[in-house]
Amino acid sequence: MIRPLLGIPRETLPHESRVAATPGAVYTLCQRGHPVLVEQDAGAASGFTDEDYLRAGATIAPTAEDIYDRAAWIWKVCRPGGHELSLLRPGQTVFCLLHPGPLLPLPGHLSGPLPGPAIPPAPLPDTVRAVALDSWEHHGEFPVLAAMSAIAGRLALLHAAAALQHPHGQGMLLGGLPGIEPARVLILGAGTAGRSAAALAAALGASLTLLDPSIAALRAAHLPGARTLLYTPAALERALAEAHVVIAAPRSPDGSLCCPLASRGHLALMQPGSVIVDLAIADRPAFATTPRTEPGQPVAVDGVLHIGVPNFAGLVPRTASAAFSAAGLDRILLS
Repeated sequence: MIRPLLGIPRETLPHESRVAATPGAVYTLCQRGHPVLVEQDAGAASGFTDEDYLRAGATIAPTAEDIYDRAAWIWKVCRPGGHELSLLRPGQTVFCLLHPGPLLPLPGHLSGPLPGPAIPPAPLPDTVRAVALDSWEHHGEFPVLAAMSAIAGRLALLHAAAALQHPHGQGMLLGGLPGIEPARVLILGAGTAGRSAAALAAALGASLTLLDPSIAALRAAHLPGARTLLYTPAALERALAEAHVVIAAPRSPDGSLCCPLASRGHLALMQPGSVIVDLAIADRPAFATTPRTEPGQPVAVDGVLHIGVPNFAGLVPRTASAAFSAAGLDRILLS
């Protein structure tokens, strides 16, 4: 049975290098009866060539206009915006990350404190069916969101370890050495990103604490040698005072807020040169003081280094594209 023509356009959001479907996913789609149209160079930034897609069975389209004009289904990473909105046709189905919360899709060089409430993204036309891959639940899990969160958690910890060595940091090796104290890492939120960061922190030898209001989440995130604490305002204050690194990952698996946010006053509790990585920066920052930052360029606020990279997964486009594609493919095939 021939299924609807599926189009894979090149992503247009600044600094977005992922592609929705790898050649392997395209091969599977073609074998299942889906003709696939891929925009020229759509996978180039992720290391996939047009020849890779041709061998998988796709047809290469020269422009995005050709994709949107011909395809009944569109599979993207980011929601359509800007010029793409004018290309959408009535009756089309778009599979993408819709980001239910407000977005901050600004170029990476625009750093600094948040200027106020985030601007909500432009709505998609009512005549278009939108399938939000970030809120798609399957067998009690959120496969696409979990895949991106797992990457973000790992990269958050790696960037924190580098910032700890920053000239304005504490000059510490995250895992310490025999006889030398390791860094104390506090994970706020025991969702997918928090667990991912915690596992890497433990593997690198850091002293680890996880804080979450859910005892079930803490049980699921427990690691040998790690300390798990139920959230209370007093527990948060004590943990912040001890920490050299804070990974703020305050999202539950469905993307909802699972930890209260921190105010500027909390910074006064923290040690000078300590590091905060705020994984909620693309929506509502977990720390009110977190600015949007360039990768590798933490910003000091009240003596505490802040990292607010809105799209950690986009820093490893080949890995992230493979994870996004593998997780989203099931949703496409179920439609």
